[in-house]
Amino acid sequence: MKEKEKIQMRKRNMKLFPIYKTLSWDYIFFYTTNFLFLTQCKHIHPADVVLIDSFYALFGIIMQIPATFVIEYLGRKRSMIFANFLNCIYMLVVMFSTNLFNLITAELLSSLAFGIKESVDPALLNESIPPSRYKSKIFAKISQKGMANYYIINAVSTVLAGFFYDINPYIPITLSFFITIMVTIISMGFIEPQAENKKHKMQEFNQLKELKDSFKFILKSERLKALILFVAVSGGVISLMATYEVSLLENFDIPAKYLCMIFAVLGIISGIIAKQQETFHEKYRNKSLCALLGIIGVSILVAGICGMIANQYSIFILCIVITYMIRYSGQGIYYPLTERYLRNFSNEKIDTKIFTAKNFLKSILSAVIGIIASFLLDRMNISYCMTIVGVLTIIFTILMSKYMKKRVGLKPEEYSKEELQYDELKNKGKEEEIYG
Repeated sequence: MKEKEKIQMRKRNMKLFPIYKTLSWDYIFFYTTNFLFLTQCKHIHPADVVLIDSFYALFGIIMQIPATFVIEYLGRKRSMIFANFLNCIYMLVVMFSTNLFNLITAELLSSLAFGIKESVDPALLNESIPPSRYKSKIFAKISQKGMANYYIINAVSTVLAGFFYDINPYIPITLSFFITIMVTIISMGFIEPQAENKKHKMQEFNQLKELKDSFKFILKSERLKALILFVAVSGGVISLMATYEVSLLENFDIPAKYLCMIFAVLGIISGIIAKQQETFHEKYRNKSLCALLGIIGVSILVAGICGMIANQYSIFILCIVITYMIRYSGQGIYYPLTERYLRNFSNEKIDTKIFTAKNFLKSILSAVIGIIASFLLDRMNISYCMTIVGVLTIIFTILMSKYMKKRVGLKPEEYSKEELQYDELKNKGKEEEIYG
């Protein structure tokens, strides 16, 4: 790619990415009402809804390798388009599903779509930003802008979804379908950051060798192993809460429109707090992730305890909502920081593999967490389930803080040469000042 074309590509992609991420980071007009849609309209048991999420995680394990080959074969842009097209099909399958098997099939499509998206989206942005000592900050700023806008848009749509759901349960999911179509069209506007080469057998063999070498590096890297393990478990817990939290409030017979309003406010809080990720990073440095997960774990524990008491004293429902606010505040900072830390010291040869490895382990652990969570929910009240998850999250945070202390968040010169072998700036003879 010529220098002039590179400049045009970078300008276009960096300008378009926040808009794309705002609408595509996750489904809009879908969450909160999707739990109600499945339990009330499709008559799926709450424990089975959690189990469906576990199938999503299980399929995520299987789909990571195909997702990697799709990205390597199609390139960043076309993989992005393909993944968003799969999301359109997912919405149609859920909308017209008649049984649990249909919904499990839908999760297979969604897992492949997000398996591709969670690797290719940050990689495309990473490769669209020119190498500099401030690349990590620029990456985090652009990504955080899209996330913050998503939270706000999602908050407004969640309120509307609640009112629309009361009119007709199919309206929110239909709107979500139309937005996935819009996202697919937007993704066509990106410019492929990598020059296309005609592939022949030797190149395909080299790709397989490069893929193997990349995963060997990830498995040997103490920094990446610690980060990926942490992100995988914490991501699984956060995903579980999307179902558990709605289920807890539904126990108190709160109408759909009020549930949606509550989660809309929570989304706005996440969007506002997401803009503080740089301030949080500067304050806590290598303790940032553990501090965030500790906050999330304590909020889950307190929400569970309040849920036990709220049946006798309804004022504790307000306390539950306050704990949700705290958790969503932590979540708002968590996602941009984890993407930032994972892409540090990486280039176009390794970035998609790092995100794929993260997604792979996250899918395994999310499946395990989801199966255990479904088992618990089928046998005890949601309040007790939340309490157990909160305690386990806090224990995990304490153990990981000790494990990560000498592996993550160091200065570049404190890492071994092997850890920095894919660092763009190192290869260009420059010094990286961003920790990760």
